[in-house]
Amino acid sequence: MQSTQHPVCLPVFLLTGFLGSGKTTLLNQLVKQPELARTLIIINEFGTVSLDHLLVSHANEEAIVELASGCLCCTIRGDLAKTLRDIHWRFSRQGERCFDRVIIETTGLAEPAPIIHTLMTDITLASKYRLQGVITTLDSLHAGETLDRHPEAQKQVAVADLLLLTKTDLLTTNSTALMQLQTRLTQLNPTASILITQHGELEPQTLLSLDHIEPQQSTLPLKQWLNTAAFSRTRLSGTANSLITGVSPQAAAAIQNDPNRHNNHIKAHCFTLERAITPGRLDGWLDILMCLMGANMLRVKGILNVVGHSGPVVIHGVQHIFHPAAFLTTWPDDDRQSKLVFITYDIERETLAHMIETFLL
Repeated sequence: MQSTQHPVCLPVFLLTGFLGSGKTTLLNQLVKQPELARTLIIINEFGTVSLDHLLVSHANEEAIVELASGCLCCTIRGDLAKTLRDIHWRFSRQGERCFDRVIIETTGLAEPAPIIHTLMTDITLASKYRLQGVITTLDSLHAGETLDRHPEAQKQVAVADLLLLTKTDLLTTNSTALMQLQTRLTQLNPTASILITQHGELEPQTLLSLDHIEPQQSTLPLKQWLNTAAFSRTRLSGTANSLITGVSPQAAAAIQNDPNRHNNHIKAHCFTLERAITPGRLDGWLDILMCLMGANMLRVKGILNVVGHSGPVVIHGVQHIFHPAAFLTTWPDDDRQSKLVFITYDIERETLAHMIETFLL
């Protein structure tokens, strides 16, 4: 279990969402806000994108545009990792960096996991950048159909910290459809916040307060980051360690009433462990988890009571990649129980419970 004392790194925000879901409209509004001045926007997709009334098109070299707000925008068609390694000097004036944060807008067909892996595993990037938040936009009119037909859209939802519903003004006569969409999104990712945005308007602080990895460099409370309150609590009997697991109440209702529920591969699970965990068992369990289920483990978040540590140990993983564990000095309250949240693809809750009882406890 590797620990980390995070250096001062530049925050990176990953903006994803399916085609036509409103990513560029959101960016157009964000770059006008004074709180987001000195932001570098990297557009990582093919074609042309109209950003702040300026045509940013792909060419053989990166196209770089300076926006009136003080933001910079570049488009790439090559290696994102190389671009991130180079931008410190490419976007400098007289040796001074010209930006304080990075927003990466992905193509609508992209799965976010490879970009997240790049930021977590590239040693050079990890020393300079910190993934601060994943924001996913959804077109309220077509999101249901998109989620049904495109697995990548489901995965964009599953790894998000913030879900933004766009074009809701076109659903004014059908509020039931909006409620059903929110229920489905809660089922896919109970830990993410869901907000409605009109014409791309979003309070800058909503973005800046995100913390994807664990809330050590933001104002986000630890419990809000894990958000176990979104899950119902059902006690499992027959175990000396008294596991608690469940899904959100909204999700439970949706599952019962959904005739196609067996086709929904992505599921969310929450476990609470009453007994402290030994460091050796935690390391072994993480190794087994990554080896056996890594590809289908879309996201894992945990606040753990580990023997020998005065504060909680915070873990976070995306598929087979885990960020180094963070050791916090104090607990947020008197609750010392370990809590684990999983968002999985084709992994049943019983399988996770068995692995926890067998290898972790």
